[in-house]
Amino acid sequence: MSLESRFDDVLSAATDGADWAWEELYRELAPGLLKFLTGQGASDPEDCVGEVFVHMVRRLGTFEGTEAQFRAWAFTIARHQLIDQWRRDKRRPLSSDRDVVAAADRLTPVDPEESATVQRAAIDQILSGLSTDQRSVLLLRFLHQFTIPETASIMGKTEGAIRVLQHRALHALRRTLAEHPDDAWLLPAAAFLGDSQ
Repeated sequence: MSLESRFDDVLSAATDGADWAWEELYRELAPGLLKFLTGQGASDPEDCVGEVFVHMVRRLGTFEGTEAQFRAWAFTIARHQLIDQWRRDKRRPLSSDRDVVAAADRLTPVDPEESATVQRAAIDQILSGLSTDQRSVLLLRFLHQFTIPETASIMGKTEGAIRVLQHRALHALRRTLAEHPDDAWLLPAAAFLGDSQ
């Protein structure tokens, strides 16, 4: 988040029910939460983000902490909402309908302007081979820039468990890349992996 010195004022106004404060908090948090939930295969990520904010509105009076702790709290709620959704669906999705987009992109020539779509599809394809917890760790650590202690808090695990999950996930990604050295669609994922070391 980037509210910086205004965070306490915005949080206080949100606690008092000020619409402008909730709009500002939503603008700051919603895009990252949506990326996280989408990357985890949420069946309806937008609805899940809405549920996160409903929970935050109801429980805001119980929150005490810094801006970074508030952001971690929001992601913790998002992870709990996702787990609840998985329980309701009685399944843990390993991939999403974006796999169809990724396959279509590999068969159809893509304009240079659409390279971000190809890159995202390649990363999604690589991440789909990881366990749910491994994907969560990589997304929280490298996409959302949470520290190991923050990631551990969000996921309800020890810092040691987070380090092990991160190590195993990166090892699995490297193995996948080594097994498919000539697959051009993996190159964006290799760049992502190179940045995450």
